[in-house]
Amino acid sequence: MKKTIMFFGAHADDMEIRAGGTMRKFADKGYDAVSVMLTNNLCGGYASDEAEEYIATGPAETSELRHREAREAAEVLGAKLVFMDFMENSYFDGEKRVFFGAEGYDVENTIGREPLMVAPYLAHCIEDTAQVLIEHEPEIVITHNIANCNPEHCAAAHLTHRAFLQARGRADLGELWFTCRVQSSSDIIRLSPDVLIDITDYHETKWEALQKHRSQRIAYDRVRVTDEYWGKVAGVKYAEPFRTIIGRTR
Repeated sequence: MKKTIMFFGAHADDMEIRAGGTMRKFADKGYDAVSVMLTNNLCGGYASDEAEEYIATGPAETSELRHREAREAAEVLGAKLVFMDFMENSYFDGEKRVFFGAEGYDVENTIGREPLMVAPYLAHCIEDTAQVLIEHEPEIVITHNIANCNPEHCAAAHLTHRAFLQARGRADLGELWFTCRVQSSSDIIRLSPDVLIDITDYHETKWEALQKHRSQRIAYDRVRVTDEYWGKVAGVKYAEPFRTIIGRTR
């Protein structure tokens, strides 16, 4: 395995929210930090902090905006980006959201490949994701938790997990971690982490990276409070929590 840490996230800001401090910390230790963005990010942008609806642009413009923000944030964290461009389950056409399965979805949604929601169940999508792992042979792979309430986060976790298992026989891989964010009180028990990364010295850098996602409504206070909570558990100021799903076999 190589001195590489990888994050497989569904959307442009997922890596920064869940593992931004960890990625920067490992990059400073000499690791290659690689962020794999699974969707094409056609949906989810806002015009400003005051905007209540999605930005009034089509999917191509939204995707371009979010990709640009992701590049800026990755630069702050010292991470390289890999774009896989699975389709999101919906996009904004400038007037309304168009969902997967609705009339016009396939006609207008020309950027990208299969929807992420179905990718974990398609052999060639799993293999394509496995090839990314084989290419980088990471020591640590991080992705969403399968128990996550966001369906695309859950799909990302399933896809990464299956690809990891498929690639493990053909590449020297290390560990697979799921993120453990407290989004409800039950998460503390259900998602109990066994890895807590002290990011006290990197929290400001994580904040700087998050601010690059200007089109998003990121709950900065919730991110900070979550990192503070796990910091108290770890005996430090700020920490990011993970659960080891697959440990090292070699």
